[in-house]
Amino acid sequence: MSDEQPGVRWRGEGRVTGGDAVWWTGGLDPRRPRPLTVVVTGALGGPERHLPLLKRLVRRGHAVVATSPPTAHHSGLPLSRLIDRFAPLAVTDRACVIGFDLGGIPALAAAAADERIRVTQVVGTPVARLFDEPELLLSLPTRNLDALVRATGAPRRELLPEALGGFALRAEMLYPLPGLVRVAYAADDPLTPPQDLALLRLALANSEFRAFPGGDGAAPEGGPLRRWLVAGARTARRRALR
Repeated sequence: MSDEQPGVRWRGEGRVTGGDAVWWTGGLDPRRPRPLTVVVTGALGGPERHLPLLKRLVRRGHAVVATSPPTAHHSGLPLSRLIDRFAPLAVTDRACVIGFDLGGIPALAAAAADERIRVTQVVGTPVARLFDEPELLLSLPTRNLDALVRATGAPRRELLPEALGGFALRAEMLYPLPGLVRVAYAADDPLTPPQDLALLRLALANSEFRAFPGGDGAAPEGGPLRRWLVAGARTARRRALR
């Protein structure tokens, strides 16, 4: 198999062009495969803000693929197919998936059905309440609403509840998840209401929760979060299913 395919850069680090859902790769090398970490960027903020994390993961010995989340539903199939696609170029039997805000939803859905995903890490991810209560969703700060409109393609803010209606995760969808789930949140982040955190604590068999300062109602970010995520990705390398 050739080291390269059209539109995708397998070696080194770089932004992927050509309209691919994969927008950045690093550390992929079929001669010396590394453990795979998939990073699913979210709706809030530009994807470039994740570059420090992506590069840190590569420096710590991971093959890294960054992709955008699906915009219509919470299916985990795209992520499982992505892992299939990179199997010749990375070690995929103990993969880690990291999802930011909306990107955490397909990450959790994929982990519930794909035993190769040993560790799932979500950051500022809404689970159910915002999607079930339109008035709560529409009360989000304007910057969040505008970001969600751009991410979903909704014609206007008032139609966001309809555009996001297929994203809610239920307890019965999370019960089968066999791997470790690590949840990063900020106490004042409106995207992660206490009810969602309670649902995750109840439904997940194996989980860790870490509160980070977000500031001004924002999701966690910064150096401490990046170090925590890298530590979780390293856990996936040595984790066996229970």
